[in-house]
Parts: sequence; C-alpha cells; structure tokens
Amino acid sequence: MDSIHAVRGAVINFLFILLSRVFGLLRDVLMVAFLGMGPVVGAFQIAWVIPNLFRRLFGEGAVSSAIQPALARATIEGGEEKAKQLFLGIQTTLFVFLLTFCGIAWLVVFFWPIDSSSQDQSWVRLFTLILLPYLIPICMCALAAAPQNLNRRFFWPAFAPLILNIIWICALWLFTRKIAEPALQLQYLCFALVFGGLVQWKLQFFGLRKLGLYFGFFWKTEWIKQKQVFLDFLPAFIGLAGLQLNLLVDQFLVRELVGPEANNFTYLSNRLIQFPLALIGIAAMTGAMPLLSDLAAKKDFKRMNLSLRSANEACLTLMLCALAGLYALSLPVLQLLFEHGAVTAEDSVRLTETLQAYLWILPIAGWNGLLIRACNAVGAYRFAMFTSLSIVPVNLFLDWLWLPQYGVPAAGWATTVSLTVQGVLLGLGLKKYKLKIPLAFSSLPSCIIPSIITYLVATYVFAVSNLLFAILVGFLAAMSMIFLLRRADMTSLLHAVTNRYRNSKGG
Repeated sequence: MDSIHAVRGAVINFLFILLSRVFGLLRDVLMVAFLGMGPVVGAFQIAWVIPNLFRRLFGEGAVSSAIQPALARATIEGGEEKAKQLFLGIQTTLFVFLLTFCGIAWLVVFFWPIDSSSQDQSWVRLFTLILLPYLIPICMCALAAAPQNLNRRFFWPAFAPLILNIIWICALWLFTRKIAEPALQLQYLCFALVFGGLVQWKLQFFGLRKLGLYFGFFWKTEWIKQKQVFLDFLPAFIGLAGLQLNLLVDQFLVRELVGPEANNFTYLSNRLIQFPLALIGIAAMTGAMPLLSDLAAKKDFKRMNLSLRSANEACLTLMLCALAGLYALSLPVLQLLFEHGAVTAEDSVRLTETLQAYLWILPIAGWNGLLIRACNAVGAYRFAMFTSLSIVPVNLFLDWLWLPQYGVPAAGWATTVSLTVQGVLLGLGLKKYKLKIPLAFSSLPSCIIPSIITYLVATYVFAVSNLLFAILVGFLAAMSMIFLLRRADMTSLLHAVTNRYRNSKGG
C-alpha cells in the first residue's frame, strides 16, 4: 500500500466533510434565527449531547481505530474470507448490544426523578427519550465504514453526514412554518433526526455490497478474535473521547454554573471549531488510519513513523492557519452568520469571546487525534485510554474554578489546558511502542510562519475592505506560504487530486 492512498482518502473525506460542514453551518444559522438561544433550545442541545457524542466518536474514528487493525490482521493471517466473517460477526454482536443498551438507557431516562415543576428538566427528558434510538443506526453506520475505508472506499461513509444535515434543514424549515410552539417544533425535529440516522445507515449497504458484505444475523465467527476486537474497542472508544468528553463536561457545567441559556454559546462555538477540525483533522486521520493499520500489521515501523510525521506536520500547519484566520475575523464572521432574527449584537460579542477561547484547541486536537490513532494501530489502546481519562478531572476542576468568575469563555480555556496535558502524555509515551514524536524541531518555522501571515493578512485586509475579500485573501496567503515552505505536502495533495480525477474519468 502506498501512502498516496492515505492522501486520496483524506481528499475524498475533505470534500464531503466540506459539504457536510457547510450544510451543518447553514443548519445552525437557521436554528438560532428561527428558534433563538433561549432555554428550550438549550434543553434540546443538552438532549442532543449524548447522541452527538456517539455520532462523533463512532463516525470519526473510534470504530475504525479498533476494527480496521483487526480486519487488516485477519486478512493477512487468513485471507479476505476470514476478514469478512469477522466483520459480519462483529456487526451482529454490536447490533444486539446497541438494542439492549438503548432499551436500558431509555428506561433509566424515563423513570429518572426530575422536578415536575421544572419545564426545563421536562424538555430535556422528552427530547432525550426521542433521540436515544438514534444511537443504533449511527453506530451501525460507523461500523459499516470500517471495511469500506480499509478497502479504499471512502464515498458512502463520507456522504452519510451530509444526508443528516440535509434532513435536519428540511425538517427545521417545515416544522417552524407549520407549528407555532418552539418546544413542539423541536420535538418533531428529534423524530426527524432519528429518521435521518436510519437513512445514513441504509446508504452504507451500497458500499458493503461491493465488498461482498451485507447486514444480517451472522454468528459463525471465531469468538476469540471477536472478543479481542471488543476488548480493544472499549479503550479505543475512550481513548478518542478526550476532546468530546471535555466538551460534554463544558456543556453541562456551563449550564449549571453560568445560566440555562449559556450552553448555547459553548454549543455554537464547538460547532464552529468542528468545521476546521473535521475538514483538516478528521479528514487526515480517516485517510491515514488504513495506512497506519496496514504498516503496523506488517511491523514496518520505519515507514509508519515517516507517514505519521508527514501527516502530523501538514495537519498542524493547516490547523494553525485555521486558528489564525478564525481568530482574526471571529466577530464579523459571527455577526454575518448569526446576528439575524432572535440573535442580538450582545449575543454575538459573547459568542465571539467563547469561540476565541475554544480556537486554541485546534492544533492540539489535531496532534492528539493522529497520535491516538497511531497508538491504536499498534495495539496501544489502553495507553491512549489512560491519556484520555486523565484529562477529564483536569477539565472538571478548571471549569469549576474558572466558570463562576470568568463566564462561558473559561470553558474554552479549561479544555485547551486539559488537551495540552493529554498531548504531552501522548508524546512522552510513544517511544515504548516504537513510535517517534512526529514533529521535527527544524520543521516548526514552516508550520508556524503561514499562520502568522494568515493572521496579519486577514486583519489588515479586513480593516480596509470587506469580510469576504479578507477571507479569500487570507486563504490565498496561507496556501501560498504553505506551498513555499511545505511544497512536498502540497505536491502530494495536488497529485492525489489529479490522479483521483483521472481515475474517475477513466472509470
């Protein structure tokens, strides 16, 4: 397997994630324009936290990090047929587990004691009960992506998130026009999201069919191997959950320590940082994971370290540019996107402060994500899990200490500090698993200079021109500097895009 496959995978994921994030941004703009940032919307955001946590973790790497290395090893040891049987057995077991888990969770939420006089708690419980079944199709959808990505088929897994956002937008537009009560609008929206999850899962059947796979109850598999996959999956899931767990903690604590509407600001800030995080970080991680899994299975650690370093330095450079550009233009961007309908100028200022606090996690999250996937590829699941769990109490303590005094932006500072702790722990532990820190000191200037240029260009161009022109010029400045300082990365990317285009025309 050549590393060009990893770049092609990243390119395909980048393009579809770009479309998905654009529609997701439109969705969020419509949400606040139609429904505002009041307590009922905050209750929906809280109810959506758990399904969205599973969606992000399963869909953005937890399943692939555990399943792809196992499928790669099964293919090498027993051929493609053994790998297919292993996947079908895992699929059946996971489906039964999810049905059981959701049933128990639904009953727990239904009978959980709440203050009957609190409308806010009633909303949270109602929305949660409707949204819980979404966990089943979205997790199965993520599982179906693992063999597809391993076999260089990225289309259907990357297409699925776009479908959910389209369904969300259509449902939001329809219900806000047909129904007057916001709580009832959101109730119907929850049902639409569950339907969207089913559509996402169904789409994966097209990709699985091309690999000779299907959905069905298949128990004829080697239980020892399947057991090992699930034993690996739990620490892989927790290992990738560091960022999402911290964001989950922020949502709840901000609501409790600052105000019932405050979590709207953390939610929208998180949504906006997910844009570059997904476009750059997740695309790179998804594209690199099959290569890292294959090289780890072959014990080719020399090539693995080279590939990891190349991916990390390119990802770090782009993340720093995204941080610089968004930081420089955060207020006018947020005013353009959200200051409509029920959103006020005061809301925009408060949201800007929160977003700028969260932006600092971008380069750290990219670093952590790639290192965790490298650890998972070599089977170091428990080490990655330890680093993820160790930072949750750090974030909890800092939130508790800073939120009452500094308000919502303090949640972003706390998450940045805790993720930095995780990044240091990951870097210190790589040597034990024959991995090297994927960043050379000599490469730092070429990673940092483009972001400085981006910030200066965006700031001064906006001062004498309009926002859209500042964004365009800032982007071109960043790409030009990356091409000058990191030409090999840009050449590989353009080569992958060109080959992909030629292959698609030839096919």
